[in-house]
Amino acid sequence: MRQNKGQSLVEVVVGVGMMSLLLVALLALISLSVKNSRMAKNRAQAVALANQGVELMRAYRDYSWDDFIDDADGSEYVLGANWTVGSELDIPDCDEDNFIYSGSIFSRCVNLSGEVDVVVTVYWQEGSKLNSTIQTTKLTIWER
Repeated sequence: MRQNKGQSLVEVVVGVGMMSLLLVALLALISLSVKNSRMAKNRAQAVALANQGVELMRAYRDYSWDDFIDDADGSEYVLGANWTVGSELDIPDCDEDNFIYSGSIFSRCVNLSGEVDVVVTVYWQEGSKLNSTIQTTKLTIWER
């Protein structure tokens, strides 16, 4: 009697099928990891932009309390990347389509109200989902 050495066709098909499943699972895991990494990077950038917006409002308050209070009417203003302390907040009606600069995925809005509540909202789009982060603080004229 002859002894067959090697693998049967069934063993080969099962082995290839298992390897294919492992490869698909590995690719899905890598894809999810890349997506989560991008989302974390965008969220970190958005939080930094919101913090920067709060600091700009703090500097605006220190520069001119009267202008700062005049803008504290509850309106939401665009706070672009090129906004400098000293210029008034003159672009009202901010929304998620007022990008910080051309090619950016972020838009930053500031709302001043009361005596004086500052709310900085940063929007960004990831796929079909609109995300936002909000930083709030209350500013007063601390020099008096």
